[in-house]
Amino acid sequence: MAARLTRMRARRGQDGAAAVEFALLAPVLILLVCGLIQYGWYFYAMQSGTSAVGEATRRMAVGDCQTSGEVQSLLKARLGPATSVAASGITVTPVYTKADGTTTTPSAPGEIGGTVTLTATFPTLNLNLPLISAPNGGTVTRSATARIEDISSMTGGCS
Repeated sequence: MAARLTRMRARRGQDGAAAVEFALLAPVLILLVCGLIQYGWYFYAMQSGTSAVGEATRRMAVGDCQTSGEVQSLLKARLGPATSVAASGITVTPVYTKADGTTTTPSAPGEIGGTVTLTATFPTLNLNLPLISAPNGGTVTRSATARIEDISSMTGGCS
């Protein structure tokens, strides 16, 4: 009988140990999962931005997109859920370089044989977690360069 009481007391001493261990580990696990979501979304936005800026730069290089508004609209359409701002919230900076290496004003298209470099900056999801901040505050910047092949504008070519 004494052995049985000793066993029951030993077993009773372990009651709730799993709950306490879970309570100690749960915040760390939740933080880890939230961090994976935050960084996964940021990398998704970076990849979407790279593809969208590359396509916009190619369209600028063949004369389809001429204005910043057209480029912003194209980027917004291609980014989809990677950004939640309107097209006007996407900052675009085109830099045209002539074949001899000199740059021209951003408002004038470059010359055939030169290059266009497009840099776009847009915000993405930021969960604002206390210990896990999004890289660059949740702002993504992507650039792409293409050789200019045509400077004549086509109607409706940048959609």
